[in-house]
Amino acid sequence: MSALSKASASRSRMLKSTLGGFAVLGVSALVLSACATSGSGGGGGNDSNGGGSAEDLTLNLGTILPQTGTLAVLGPPEFAGVDLAVQDINDAKAGITVKVNHKDSGDTTTDLATQSVTALLSSGVSAIVGAASSGVSLSVIDQVTGAGVVQLSPANTSPAFSSYDDDGYYWRTAPSDVLQGQVVGQKIASDGATTVSILYGNNDYGIGLNDNVKKTLEAQGVQVVADVTFDEAATDFAGAVTDVLAPNPDAVLMISYDEIKSASEQFASRGFDFSKLYGVDGNYGVITEKDTNVDIAGAQFTNPGVQASEDFQGRLQDLVKSQGNAPLTVFSYGPESYDGTTLIALAALQGGATDGATIRDNLQAVSEKGTKCDNFADCAKLIADGEDIDYEGQSGPVTFDENGDPSQAYVSIYKYEAGNKTAYEDSVFGDLTK
Repeated sequence: MSALSKASASRSRMLKSTLGGFAVLGVSALVLSACATSGSGGGGGNDSNGGGSAEDLTLNLGTILPQTGTLAVLGPPEFAGVDLAVQDINDAKAGITVKVNHKDSGDTTTDLATQSVTALLSSGVSAIVGAASSGVSLSVIDQVTGAGVVQLSPANTSPAFSSYDDDGYYWRTAPSDVLQGQVVGQKIASDGATTVSILYGNNDYGIGLNDNVKKTLEAQGVQVVADVTFDEAATDFAGAVTDVLAPNPDAVLMISYDEIKSASEQFASRGFDFSKLYGVDGNYGVITEKDTNVDIAGAQFTNPGVQASEDFQGRLQDLVKSQGNAPLTVFSYGPESYDGTTLIALAALQGGATDGATIRDNLQAVSEKGTKCDNFADCAKLIADGEDIDYEGQSGPVTFDENGDPSQAYVSIYKYEAGNKTAYEDSVFGDLTK
């Protein structure tokens, strides 16, 4: 991703794991080697009873997630994940009530995120869930963390956040693209490709993921024969697609957001075999059954996070239906949004206060080493009984390291079938601690 003035700065929680520390294990046949809109919140969000005992706490939570822009496809499952978590937390009546105020993050072509964060900070939030886009989060991270407010993203994957100087206030429940880069690169190699062309967006997300994919491909003996970039939100892909296909590659990887719609039409016009196309989380689910201009059957996509369980998908669908919203077509980062919201509330409950510093200081503790629990009500009861907890969430094992990154995570693989239907294929587990 783009150069950052603070990306190399020291962080209060020092990086303890590096690329060489990954142990990546296939859940099934894929074997990988280790290598490189709810209620509105108001003021008064800092109620505190101190001393680790929390009763009648009120947590004012904000979100900056995409209602518009190039990542708008990710908005519905993320909002639903937050809202379902808030519902479960409040229904538990465990000494903390959450009020949530949703705001639009837009994308990096707008200033919506800055405006949204300004409004949320003015309303007295102690934590903000979002943004989805790494570039958007980078545009507001100083504003949020500098105010002593926790920022927790369910979808940021840029490696830059692992060493960002944020005084410990930035967290994420999605793994770094160091892991996704390994998985998609090794998937391409395991499918037999020896030459690959890459088409990627010229933004933080695209540049960072492209770099990590190329490292893995090269380690697997796969040659990158074309490495073509495009400006974010580009609409004309005729020239880029020509450049990508010119070397006649065995596979094509596209790293983008919704630009994949326009690009896929250009690929189709050239008779491209979409079984050779690979994508990533930014463009997975962008093309749906409603898109009839092109059928990308055979294309495969990686998406950080475990496949949402049928029960959890059903609960999300019931929620959006009760809100009068359209059914979800993808569930990307819904589990991560749910877990992030739940962890914020558990951190406040354990710390006995809802200010940003208390949440920051307890987030890692509620994610590791204690008694395992997989829902807010059970975790809250353990905290009330004086026990340390280890929250195991909907997105898999959530264990934060000192950088605010998940130290263990899954990356799932999906394949498009005829009619642009998607099917789950596999999940790959990555462990930063080994």
